[in-house]
Amino acid sequence: MASAFREDTSHYEHQSPPTSVHGGRGEAGEGTSNAPERRSDDASSADHVQEKAAAAATLTKRQKVRRHCGRFWWWYLIGFIIFSAIFLPILFLVIIPAIVQRILDSQTMPVHSGEFIAITPDTLNVSITTSLSTPLPADIDPLTLFLYNKDTPTFSPFVNVTLPPLHIDGQTDIYIAEQTVTITNETELISWFSNVFDQKSVTLSTRGDASIHLGKLHSNGHIDKTVEVNSLNKLDGFGIQHMQLMLPAKENGTNIQGTLNLPNWGALNIGIGNLSLNLMSGDLRIGLITVYDVYLPPGNNSRYFNGELYLDVLFQNIGTILSSQADALNEGNIQIDATGNATVVNGEHIRFIEAILNHRRVVSTIPVVKLTSDLISSFTNGSDVSIPDMLDDVFGNSTFIQEVLSHWNTTGSNVAAKTKRSPLSVPRGVIGPGALSLFKLGMKMRMGKY
Repeated sequence: MASAFREDTSHYEHQSPPTSVHGGRGEAGEGTSNAPERRSDDASSADHVQEKAAAAATLTKRQKVRRHCGRFWWWYLIGFIIFSAIFLPILFLVIIPAIVQRILDSQTMPVHSGEFIAITPDTLNVSITTSLSTPLPADIDPLTLFLYNKDTPTFSPFVNVTLPPLHIDGQTDIYIAEQTVTITNETELISWFSNVFDQKSVTLSTRGDASIHLGKLHSNGHIDKTVEVNSLNKLDGFGIQHMQLMLPAKENGTNIQGTLNLPNWGALNIGIGNLSLNLMSGDLRIGLITVYDVYLPPGNNSRYFNGELYLDVLFQNIGTILSSQADALNEGNIQIDATGNATVVNGEHIRFIEAILNHRRVVSTIPVVKLTSDLISSFTNGSDVSIPDMLDDVFGNSTFIQEVLSHWNTTGSNVAAKTKRSPLSVPRGVIGPGALSLFKLGMKMRMGKY
């Protein structure tokens, strides 16, 4: 065996390079010995690339995407889970509530109409018509709106109303109809109603938390709006339209009746029950009248009144009255002011209305000729009666007229110094034709001669 091995190795060529592990020659001859095999490998690689290119060229985009997703779907699933875990809480807790709140903040909620009617000292009947506008259909659960004064440092609502369930789609009118509400803060209500009486327009603030549904999505929103509402403007235009003396007076003292104008410049209907007013000439109280079942829609409102004119006060203080009437008389008018006395509903005093009107004074001017005509018609009822005889029958003598004329005579020079027009002036104690011309004119108007 050993000789055989040696014999085999005797053919080993010492200078032949060793064969590489890949079947080639040694370092010196590696390039030449492997050259044919490399050319074969390059050809096969080129063929493989061409086959792949040909295969890729035959795939559509959808097939490529499907193949890509099929290979990497697991990574996409992990990415989607991570994205959802981050985005969905932001969507439901931040984005949607922000969108809902933005829509609520953009609402103007104008007050188109409404009414505030006093029922008892502690309750009101409230109606409001407003509107909402949304770019998306939405449903709103019932919510409580608190009405308050924004100028009050602390949130102090004076009443609250309930908004019914609503479906809002685009511009939608909202009706809060005849809700009986309890006054929760009388001081704040007095403050707000004072502005309603005094100003041309007043602000009304509302606040509430709303639960809103956008399809299946649910979100909460906060409403805090302040709107401007036209108001009473001090009853500008208030005036006695017609007044008639009732002689003889009734047993309860009623001796005057007529109509007066109660204007409402605002958007809200106001109901305050039976309103009693003091009639004032200067600082002197000369009468008390009552207007019944006062309900004031927007615009001018003629209302019947009756009451008592204090004739004894008039006679005893004629000088003081004429002094207070000097400016109005120079313009051909009589000025009769009114202040609140009492406001009563079903026998109960409405405190918050009295707290306002009893400290307000409204001015009414009546042309002297009109007032004279009304008063004379009270006595004559359209018959042809001698004025001096009528006055003598009513007052017992002519003392009242004499006092009026004597006052005009003694004060005429002072008034004339201030204005170009001066009142009638006759000698004291004389009832001349000039003094009675005013009454005659009223008589003629009553008889249809003017």
